[in-house]
Amino acid sequence: MEISFTRFRVYSECPWKYKLMFVDGKKVPLTPASSLGLSLHRALESFHRSRVNELDKLLDCYEERWIGGGYADEQVKKEHFDKGIKILEKYFKQEQERRTQIEGIEREFIYPLGRHTVRGMIDRMDKHPDGGLEIIDYKTSLDFDEKSPVDRTLQLRFYALGVRESLGVKPSWLTIHYLAAGKREREPYDDSREDELKAAIERAADRIENGDFKPDTAFCPSCDFRRTCTHSTARS
Repeated sequence: MEISFTRFRVYSECPWKYKLMFVDGKKVPLTPASSLGLSLHRALESFHRSRVNELDKLLDCYEERWIGGGYADEQVKKEHFDKGIKILEKYFKQEQERRTQIEGIEREFIYPLGRHTVRGMIDRMDKHPDGGLEIIDYKTSLDFDEKSPVDRTLQLRFYALGVRESLGVKPSWLTIHYLAAGKREREPYDDSREDELKAAIERAADRIENGDFKPDTAFCPSCDFRRTCTHSTARS
């Protein structure tokens, strides 16, 4: 089977949630946060692919890629749209100080793992003057969250492994860019746990393939399906 980070993460949290999403096809409804996040991601992809380094171009990309679903009313939608503009203005100002070269935008990787295939998409990869490769993941939450060090972040480790396996290059840096706060958390990449991560990904893929969807209620309070799932312990 083919496994991505999203599938791996969801299955690791709760196999039953995986079944609801990827077997039964249940959709997670859009929210103001997810709509704004998607809009910002799409705007940045379009802007960097255009190679036009102008603020007006970035804002045009944002308007063109804006997703209007998930908002309670027009006032809430406008408030989030305006927040997005401020975030992108801050981002553009920071970009003018960049000394790295962009090597990839929404860069896909794919590699075989046992009898399975691992696939992923990286927000951005930069090359430093010394040749080091930096993997960057955009976080669009309006709240700055720095609870755990970057080198322990599963998503970035998953991506770093993908770059190593598909491109044959060991990334030097892993970075989370909190767009709303205009802050970056960067750590050197430690590859000592790559084999452990490979084993975990392959084990999850095996279990999915075998139809092992035993629910794990530990994540019920934060689950998108907590009000409707038959196994939920957090319906109220």
